[in-house]
Amino acid sequence: MSVFKSTVFAIMMVTLASCGKSEEKASSGQVAAIVDGKEISVLQLNQVMKNMPNVNAENAEAVRKQVLERLIDQQIVLNKALEEKTERSAEVVSAIEAAKRDVITRAYLTNLVGTRVKPAPQQVKAYFDSHPELFTARKIYNLQDIALPPGTMVTDELKAQVEHARGLQEVAEWLKAQGLKFGASSYSRPAEQMPTDALAILKNQKDGAVLIVPMDGNAHIVKLVGSVSSPMAYEQAKPLIQTFLVNSEGQALIKSELARMKEKAKIEYVGAFASKPSSSSGVTPAEAKPAEKNNSHIEKGVVGLD
Repeated sequence: MSVFKSTVFAIMMVTLASCGKSEEKASSGQVAAIVDGKEISVLQLNQVMKNMPNVNAENAEAVRKQVLERLIDQQIVLNKALEEKTERSAEVVSAIEAAKRDVITRAYLTNLVGTRVKPAPQQVKAYFDSHPELFTARKIYNLQDIALPPGTMVTDELKAQVEHARGLQEVAEWLKAQGLKFGASSYSRPAEQMPTDALAILKNQKDGAVLIVPMDGNAHIVKLVGSVSSPMAYEQAKPLIQTFLVNSEGQALIKSELARMKEKAKIEYVGAFASKPSSSSGVTPAEAKPAEKNNSHIEKGVVGLD
């Protein structure tokens, strides 16, 4: 993102945060800072904090101060931009309108899922019981990983090389000799952060195993350096499962609801788009090129080697 676009985005997000608010002081009287006469409210600060990842009781105060400094920087730029009427440019107006559409749409879908998707206790318990590798038999995996380029064919020659290799270094040297580029890393991840397809294989492997493992559709050559048993009790797992079920069921609900609304909507293609795209193939643009899949059971696995 260019410096100009980054600045526009910062202005846009601050502007959106204040949409619908008057210029008078916050009714709560809670103000975190004042920049050239313009207030930054505690409400604004809390809103940003709510969306910050990895915030806990230990680091909350430090993160809060960092967020406030970032909001102050935004306000300084915003004040200058408004002084020069930057918000009136066609590019900024268009960006703000696009962001408003996105915010409103997301708010509607979030409310839709929140009111319609409520996993039953027995549903949560059934998921817990049917996935021992994530809970009662949960492990933390220490892995060394060679990530092959997307689309790399797993040939019989590669399989034989991995099967007879004494370690990943030997495999890496062979790959270099073949002119194949690859990424190498090492990492430790609990079961719930491993991609589904990888976990299905690794859960039954012995420490020291070197094998080819699929991860989100791509081939990885992995050495299981070690694994440590770390079971998760039901009460600890319950909120994670609830979140997962809401997300997965919510996606299905959104897809069906969008199809229903689209069926009822009057859609007219205009100008160069007058010829409606053929649907004879039965594949929508989104299906033709899907977004990156999240194959983790609970959250996205982090691919990481030697």
